[in-house]
Amino acid sequence: MIPPVYDLTGSDTVKTRKRLGLIIVNPEQIYQSRILDGIMTQCERYDYDVLSFTPLIDIWFQQKEYLNAEKNIFNLINFDLIDAMIVVAISMTRNEDHSEVKRLAEYLKENCPKPCISIDLPMEGAELVFTDDAPAFRKITAHILDVHKVPADKIYMLSGRHDLDISQNRVRGFREELESRGLPYDRHRVFYGDFWYSGGNTVAEKIIKGEVPMPRAVICGNDHMAIGLANSLEKAGISVPEQVIVTGFDATQDAVVNEIPMTSFVPNVSGTAQEAVNLAHRLIEPDVPEIPADEVSEDNLCIGASCGCQTNIDYIRHNFQSALYKASHDYTHGFRADTADMSTVVESYMLEKMTAAKTIDECLENIYLQTYLIAPYSDFYLMLRPDWLNTYKTLRVGYPDTVRPVVHAVPQGKTSEDAVQYHDDDAARDFPTSQLLPQLNVYREKPSIFYICPVHFQEDTLGYCILRCSLEEKVKPTAVFRNWMRNVNNALEMIRVQNRLLSYSLYDSMTGLYNRRGMDRAFSEMRRKATSEDKCFVCVIDMNWLKRINDQFGHPEGDYAIMQLARCASEMVTDERFCAVRAGGDEFFVIGIGRFDDDMPAAKQQKLIQDIDLINRESGKPYRISAGIGSTLRPFTESIKLEELIHEADMNMYRNKELIKKSQQAV
Repeated sequence: MIPPVYDLTGSDTVKTRKRLGLIIVNPEQIYQSRILDGIMTQCERYDYDVLSFTPLIDIWFQQKEYLNAEKNIFNLINFDLIDAMIVVAISMTRNEDHSEVKRLAEYLKENCPKPCISIDLPMEGAELVFTDDAPAFRKITAHILDVHKVPADKIYMLSGRHDLDISQNRVRGFREELESRGLPYDRHRVFYGDFWYSGGNTVAEKIIKGEVPMPRAVICGNDHMAIGLANSLEKAGISVPEQVIVTGFDATQDAVVNEIPMTSFVPNVSGTAQEAVNLAHRLIEPDVPEIPADEVSEDNLCIGASCGCQTNIDYIRHNFQSALYKASHDYTHGFRADTADMSTVVESYMLEKMTAAKTIDECLENIYLQTYLIAPYSDFYLMLRPDWLNTYKTLRVGYPDTVRPVVHAVPQGKTSEDAVQYHDDDAARDFPTSQLLPQLNVYREKPSIFYICPVHFQEDTLGYCILRCSLEEKVKPTAVFRNWMRNVNNALEMIRVQNRLLSYSLYDSMTGLYNRRGMDRAFSEMRRKATSEDKCFVCVIDMNWLKRINDQFGHPEGDYAIMQLARCASEMVTDERFCAVRAGGDEFFVIGIGRFDDDMPAAKQQKLIQDIDLINRESGKPYRISAGIGSTLRPFTESIKLEELIHEADMNMYRNKELIKKSQQAV
């Protein structure tokens, strides 16, 4: 049974907190995940809410139609709802291609009147907050010097492209640590790669061929180059770390699951994100004291097997656990939703359950029932365009003026209210899209982050969803949520297609009225809602002289006459208590159940006759449209049969025809 819905108007609510807008792409990636950590940490300290507009895939995803629908979420931003905007610009770049960042900068320049801050990449019109990696590379260099006692002239540095500031910044940390100790810095021991495996492979080849002296340690500018270097050395018989120590940077999952787990370092991008929030704070609340960001910690050094130190088992175990695909889970003590991983999603057969829905309500209910997989969260909202079921309409750019809330899920046990809302065709609950969410202004004891993500099938935007999470829980979208949303998108498209196919079987393709099958379905629904105080109404409309029109004036004119009579029949449907049916080639029914007056049938018939007369007067056709009409009205009972009502109305129609003939003969 579908539970009742509660008020979505938000009319009695007020904004209580400052809000920061956030643009971040593909949040499951390690860099973006750490940025989110910093944003949430500092916003919690300031008691700020965060509205995160979040495409869930890489900005260079190959399926452009799918990608464009993901990026369309930026068109949903209402800058009146935020106090400042933070952009994670690097999440929108690849191989120094900044074209997407430039497009976004132009959009923000034209539409965003609020302060705008970019993290780690200059963006026109935005303040810049940059991660200084030099302190991190000083700590890595100090570890090689102090713990492993490697002489300075036996240490190489492998950074990224020479022309990149980020590469030079990391080299600077290496140089500064040497110079602070009075040790020589030799630029010939610094190599430049491409931040990819190939960069490490190239340096390994130089070492193997003897083109450069054998080092005792190589400090790499990122994990991928470190992996490429270490694996190439091992393949050539040069042992890591016994002969050459190799360290990476970024502490990625790839570094941990490598055959030689790499010693790496967690960059302080979380601290940079905190500084971005601090800058926003200075701009929007200059009189409120600033809260310092966290400093780089020694704990950021993650020990693997590639440097020779005792491996940090917790570091290895955590990353291995997150990388494993577990086909069998231990549910002895019940299912823990907060530990769901990709294998949980796949093995839950979520997609099969969702796409098995036979009705719209069942589809939406199934979506709700699968929200346990994306816990922990505080609220999940699904908003769709009011015409989302119309498969003939495609929305590629922007969002409609109004949206319809169709699902609201709350983890069981977290609220005394109903844990779900879902409804199909409730136009009264539509709200302006500019609001994003009526509950946005509801008072909450603690600040939240609202992940606002696109809902679409390929290029067709269907709406958006919002995942609200408390900042203190530090919940971030992962591959689980991304693939969960893919399943939701596919389930919505499946029910749209089913609804279209159903409409083919329920509606007459020529007139758009119900066919007989649709009539039976509609009447069954009317019966389900009927009470003992209701009455059943049936009107039969049988067109006269259709064959004569077809023979004398052609079938297109016959079709015109049918369409006009169908329009007159549909005019008799004044509210949801009635429906119109094309029962055959030239026969129409209007049926209804409700609290009808006894004189209603005569009034309906008279209105139909007047509408037909008006068509004849204005059409200019060389023929007249006419029809036999008969109706019946009987009290509703559980045993009443539609066939009997139609037969009775049909008999009344023939009686009316006979009376008309007799009156014409008498004249």
